[in-house]
Amino acid sequence: MTNKASTPKAIDRFTKIELTAEKFDKNYRIPGRPVVVTDFLDSSIDWNLDFLRRHLGEGKFAVRDYGEGHFDAPRNQWTKYCDHVQMSIHDFATHITDGSAKKRNLYLAQNPIGETEAAKTIADEMRFLTQVLGFEPIIPEVSLNLWLGPAGHAEPLHFDPGDGTMMLLHGQKKVILYPPKQSANLYPFGFYDVLPFWVSQVNIEDPDLGEHPNFNKAQQDRYEVVLSPGQVLFIPTQWWHEVVAEGEGYVCSCNCFWKVKPLNRKFQSLRGAVLFAMNLLPWHWVLRFNRFIYKFKK
Repeated sequence: MTNKASTPKAIDRFTKIELTAEKFDKNYRIPGRPVVVTDFLDSSIDWNLDFLRRHLGEGKFAVRDYGEGHFDAPRNQWTKYCDHVQMSIHDFATHITDGSAKKRNLYLAQNPIGETEAAKTIADEMRFLTQVLGFEPIIPEVSLNLWLGPAGHAEPLHFDPGDGTMMLLHGQKKVILYPPKQSANLYPFGFYDVLPFWVSQVNIEDPDLGEHPNFNKAQQDRYEVVLSPGQVLFIPTQWWHEVVAEGEGYVCSCNCFWKVKPLNRKFQSLRGAVLFAMNLLPWHWVLRFNRFIYKFKK
């Protein structure tokens, strides 16, 4: 069976002057709807590999190592999400330029850089989010995360426990989104499964409709946006999203996770309520319990 073609819905786009705090709260934050700010960053800012080497050359960063052929297998056959390795920006940049990052499916993902020289170059833009639009970071000391990977890489469909902002700093990213009301039709993993319950089992670009027959119902609420450097996308909590690095070479972005306002948006689904409860506990307890239950189920 094949996926029914559908025309994706567009996401609203505004400049910083057009998107006032009142408009953002009324139309996007309170109802939980995504929106793009088109001129969030100065267009002259380019977080290319030279920039990253200069400003983040010291220290090690977490890199997701999916391995060759990982994304060829159906997700319900994965035995794990990925491995993790540590490497410097210099080493990862070498993997980008020699093509091994793409071949091995390496992705430098969700690395806090809030106190670095790189983060200081966009301090004014961050103040627009916190002081004008009123965002509050979930964890103040981890307010800005770096993502860097080869073109062609796709982070599988998932949702986040907090509101998020994704800003493009080099290259282009296509983001496919589905609202929380389509969760059942996106076939999330179970609560005690091999992959987390905030990850979808569906390969949305090549779905197995024999295995996931209701996925086509979700296509009526498929949204797409292509982000270019300088733009930022607001992704409300529990909105499913798959992020694809487009073009040639590599893509660099930063994101932040924010407190959900109003709080009742956390409870629009059972999975959101469970995540809220989980975040009240130390995560190493939660993960250890999850692994124990999964082994018991097997």
